[in-house]
Amino acid sequence: MDKLPQHKASLFSDFGVYLRRINSSQSNHAPITYAHQDDYYIFGLVENGEGCGIIDFKEQYFAPGDVFLIQPGQVHRFVSSENVEGWALMIDNSFVDSADKCIFDNFSLFASSFQMDEQRRNELKQILSLLAGRMDGITDKQTKATARRMAETFISIVAEAVHDINLQQTSHSRRHMEIVLSFRHLLAEHLATNRQPSYYASLLNISTVYLNEVVKCVTGMNATLYIKNEVVLQAKRLLVHTDLAVKEIADRLGIGDYAYFSRLFTLATGISPTRFRKRNLE
Repeated sequence: MDKLPQHKASLFSDFGVYLRRINSSQSNHAPITYAHQDDYYIFGLVENGEGCGIIDFKEQYFAPGDVFLIQPGQVHRFVSSENVEGWALMIDNSFVDSADKCIFDNFSLFASSFQMDEQRRNELKQILSLLAGRMDGITDKQTKATARRMAETFISIVAEAVHDINLQQTSHSRRHMEIVLSFRHLLAEHLATNRQPSYYASLLNISTVYLNEVVKCVTGMNATLYIKNEVVLQAKRLLVHTDLAVKEIADRLGIGDYAYFSRLFTLATGISPTRFRKRNLE
């Protein structure tokens, strides 16, 4: 196995939307407890009960009224659930426009879930109820288009709420946030080929000193440390969810020096790559 479990082909077909009822008391609707990675967005709405999940190796607790967002590529699973009831809406990337993606990227710097206000929560429930009633009868082009519009409206309401939260929770300037988000996008493209802050500063047409200042202001760490943490995160994903040898993982991340990769990972996590893999596969 050279990649994480994914479900896009079986879920989406040519439609682009999949709606799943979550009910921990029913085996056919129980939350997925094995770690996996998807290439689409997952929007979750918790109606009742409490639960705990792990998103990119960080614990996330859920309570009634919470909306959670799992972005493409994030490793996730439910750890525990107590009478959890809710919905999970899986949506192809193409349904999320660039403005909403920016809002969600901004939010992901700080959190993966939030408490939805009652009005918007009720609106989401209404959309999900309508969509659930249509899912089994979607066969022709027109009914697919209608369901897609419902899903897009759902996304828009979530983005609207997240935008309000971003405004309330961050004191950072818009310019700073734009730089950090652009930095993250460039890092996702070039991590395996370049890990120098100066390289990304040049792509952004700013000085390395300024890039470090802005990244630290927004994330709490300078660009160098942020890049190292991203390398470690990608390594964790590959260690747990592929059969690649540790040296192969280092090579895939653009680190030819296996000893350096091992030291970097151990300093960041407190354990070696081999022990991390063993611990997470037990």
